[in-house]
Amino acid sequence: MKFIKKSFHGFKELKLSVKIALIVGLLPLLMIIPIEATSTTDFCDSCHIMNDYHASWEASKHAEVNCLMCHLQPGFSGFVTGKLNGLAQLVDCVVGRVGTKPNGSITDASCLREGCHSVDTLNEDKLDFQGIKFRHSKHINKIVDGINLKCDTCHSHFEGHEHFSLNKDVCYTCHFLEGPEGKGRVVETNCQSCHEVPKEVIKRGLVTIDHQEFLSYNASCEQSCHKNEISQLSQVDDASCLNCHSDRMQGLVDANELHMAHSTSREKVECFACHGETTHARTEVASLAGMMDCQSCHSDTHQVQRSLYSTAMPAHPDTQDRVLSPMFMTHVACTGCHIEQGVKQDGAIDSFGTVARAVPRACDTCHAEGTGLKYIPFWQDEIKTLHARITERSTRLARRLELTAAISDLPAKQALLTQAQDILNSVVADGSWGVHNFKYTERLLLDSDALLSRLERQL
Repeated sequence: MKFIKKSFHGFKELKLSVKIALIVGLLPLLMIIPIEATSTTDFCDSCHIMNDYHASWEASKHAEVNCLMCHLQPGFSGFVTGKLNGLAQLVDCVVGRVGTKPNGSITDASCLREGCHSVDTLNEDKLDFQGIKFRHSKHINKIVDGINLKCDTCHSHFEGHEHFSLNKDVCYTCHFLEGPEGKGRVVETNCQSCHEVPKEVIKRGLVTIDHQEFLSYNASCEQSCHKNEISQLSQVDDASCLNCHSDRMQGLVDANELHMAHSTSREKVECFACHGETTHARTEVASLAGMMDCQSCHSDTHQVQRSLYSTAMPAHPDTQDRVLSPMFMTHVACTGCHIEQGVKQDGAIDSFGTVARAVPRACDTCHAEGTGLKYIPFWQDEIKTLHARITERSTRLARRLELTAAISDLPAKQALLTQAQDILNSVVADGSWGVHNFKYTERLLLDSDALLSRLERQL
């Protein structure tokens, strides 16, 4: 303290011209030292909220690049702006106004500065990123749905512990999410836009997959095997706005305006912060049964049975009263009657499961013993007899339509025959011959017979 006091006292005794000369001489030094000190990566790491980012930077491909080379725009104005912003952040930190999660953006000018990357080189590259074909030329200087694509649109700090690495979730957001008002995807692509068709034969459990064979059939990737490879959350919940804002717009702002506001700001917002995560490609499966999704091809395989049980057959006019089954009204599910597990046939490949069949003894669970054996044969015989009689009549009238020359109003008469035959075919497709709903099945057949009567009167 004495030394400081003496130095200050000695400075006061100096002439004004000498004081000015000393200040002018020391000022650059007083400015350079803090500027240089705050430009080091160690200074960035001195703030605890930057520790994780600094650690990921040290392990990244940019570890030899100073933080300011990326986070400040090239040129004197960018340097001054960055230092002023840094000073403001320092003040915020001192007064306790700093958040726990910093946010920032990297301008394209920083990435494309001399000695780093160049647009010409990037446009010429044909990359293969983990099996995905990629071209910078299709992304640089492009605007997609109001989003001005930049380097940090795809490269960010969200892929594990990598610093400024490629974030595949952003790719999935643009390429798989639906556009506004059901206009299709934001970016129209198909499987082969990003992937090469495998040439090697692939083994998955007991299945051998040869893609060349599928190509010979002109099979579509998206409409066959890879139908359910995308899981997306395209609907943006208004409540997600509250993560950053104090209120929400509730859908009053155009999507393009929102994209422009959130993708071009100094502190950009990641796509999935609003849209949620969009996943692509299946994870590893443990068995053949887990790998195969039967419903991707076999959908609504029991629709006929459900329609008969619930009296909702499309061929049955809605204006007529429905005859509900007592079992349907008491909420008996399919498993109430289908209780006997099938037995695997000798020599057959294990299917990892069995199919439950309906048996008469299932009725005994709720009714008197022997009820199923008594009523099921009766129901089936009645329906089969009625079905056979009406089918014979349908076949006879169909021949008359074919053989009658110059018949008037032929399309209307053929429509009556088709409607009657659809009902007959539905009863056959159901397979239970009245067991699913005896009264409703009988009503359907009588409706079919009535249609044939109308047709016969017109011939």
